[in-house]
Amino acid sequence: MLTNKHIIELYQVTLAECRLAKLSYLKSADKQHLPEYKRFLNLQATVRNRIYNDLLSILDEKGLKLSELFLQNHNRGEIMISTLATEKQNAFTKAMGKDESIIKNLFKIIDIEESNNTQEKLIRFIDKLKNSFLTNQTFEKQTIGHEEEKKAG
Repeated sequence: MLTNKHIIELYQVTLAECRLAKLSYLKSADKQHLPEYKRFLNLQATVRNRIYNDLLSILDEKGLKLSELFLQNHNRGEIMISTLATEKQNAFTKAMGKDESIIKNLFKIIDIEESNNTQEKLIRFIDKLKNSFLTNQTFEKQTIGHEEEKKAG
């Protein structure tokens, strides 16, 4: 059986991925010119933020506390991400990669989770992310097609 320390570490990794995904979606939204694309990407960021807060609530319900260092230092990473001028992959692609990582981490948590109620919550998060992932793939195809039309026209 895993110790509380290992469980907390797994949650911390997942929480960090949620934060990074949220920031990547927000960054993608900032780069968009069409309002409907901005709204879509901001909604994606909101979903990740909701999952983040729900995971914190689960930890709180279990009486597990994150380290103060984790809670205080997350801004440093966020600032570094938001100030990067050039990236090897665009923020949207990065966000989708983070979503895949979050899903993998949530499955790991489910494997060690003893509470059926918490397992059900985590499964709902996975379902949300999987549905979002499919929607994001469609969105990506549409936006690439739209940008190619603009270049050609």
